[in-house]
Amino acid sequence: MSASIIISTVVNGDVDAGEASPPSVEPGLLPRSDSEGLTLEPATPAEWQQSGRLHAEEWKGPLSINEYLAREKHIFSQALTKDGKSACWILTSTNLPPNPDGTRLILASCETISAKATIARDGVLHKTTCAAIGSVFTRKQHRGKGYAGRMMVELGKRVETWQQPNGDRSQFSVLYSDIGKKFYSQFGWKAFPSTHIHLPAIDRHTYEKMAQKLPAIHDVNDLTQQDLKDLPAVEIVEQKVLSESKQQRSKTFVAIDPDLAHFQWHHAREEFVLSALGKEFPAIKGAIHVPTGIAIVWTRLLGKNPKDWKLYVLHVVIPPESESTSRGQEAIAALLLRARLEATTWDLQSGVEVWDPSDAIVSAAQDSRPEGHDKVEVIERDEDHIPSLRWTGAGGEDADVVWLYNEKYGWC
Repeated sequence: MSASIIISTVVNGDVDAGEASPPSVEPGLLPRSDSEGLTLEPATPAEWQQSGRLHAEEWKGPLSINEYLAREKHIFSQALTKDGKSACWILTSTNLPPNPDGTRLILASCETISAKATIARDGVLHKTTCAAIGSVFTRKQHRGKGYAGRMMVELGKRVETWQQPNGDRSQFSVLYSDIGKKFYSQFGWKAFPSTHIHLPAIDRHTYEKMAQKLPAIHDVNDLTQQDLKDLPAVEIVEQKVLSESKQQRSKTFVAIDPDLAHFQWHHAREEFVLSALGKEFPAIKGAIHVPTGIAIVWTRLLGKNPKDWKLYVLHVVIPPESESTSRGQEAIAALLLRARLEATTWDLQSGVEVWDPSDAIVSAAQDSRPEGHDKVEVIERDEDHIPSLRWTGAGGEDADVVWLYNEKYGWC
């Protein structure tokens, strides 16, 4: 669905086009965060819209508020999130009267998405789902009162059974912190390694010059959305998780499945924003080195400032037979150069970013540096996009959990 169609639904009333923020209350009437009257509840459609309006100003990027609300409606109608696989939660109070429109006071809010995942321990593979938590937000008038903390305490209890079949308990949940490593750890979400590499964009001349030194470039084909269906991304992740578990039986290995639904969710986001900005449809979703089967899937992220526009690699698909070979190394190098060219094509001034890069990816990026480019450095994030996991499965807090494939596709 194009952005123009979605935005027209805003005007026609599917999403309220009004500019007013949801009601607040006098500071003296706000309840304490330890009040028994506070409760975490699923938001009604009207309350979900209100929560979106509250955080629009901080997260809307280059969109207007109404476009942002329409984008949220659009991405939460995708395969990953529709049909009950996502929810908005609000922390509210039963001791305060409802708003004039019947909605409840929003003290804090967040969203959850049910994501397919893989777990292996002691050499045995299990398929499951986990809750991915995002959009944790407290409006300015309510900050510093402990509401976000109270919400996370209540949410931790709710997600253990949310969307789990037959009354089962979830084994873990995840979130990505933009406020450092300490806050969420208080409530059980342990910060995990947060690394990435940054690669500047390159122009066509540089790309073609590099092709003379790196013949693998000639075997790189672009991928469309239709092509992504044929990538064995999930199967390769399952093999890796199981293999690691067999080698280190005392540890528990987990990964969120890099399935087509995750890719499509990110692509629905980029397509909406690009269309809203009057740009062409982004048909190329990644690239593949045909002889080795190594592939990368990417997305374009456009922030408020064009200087921050960036191409993110969502996932790198590396078949086991190509993982530690010189040919595989050359293929990865060629694919990263193709991504850097794509960044230039779309005027993504901040270049390319790859999360949780393996040694092979870092080495390939290093070996394929165009002349005059700086050495590729692995950057550890301390404040934003910190992957955090709360384990509630076997072994409890003492379990030694390893989160594999901590790439951009899992972010929400």
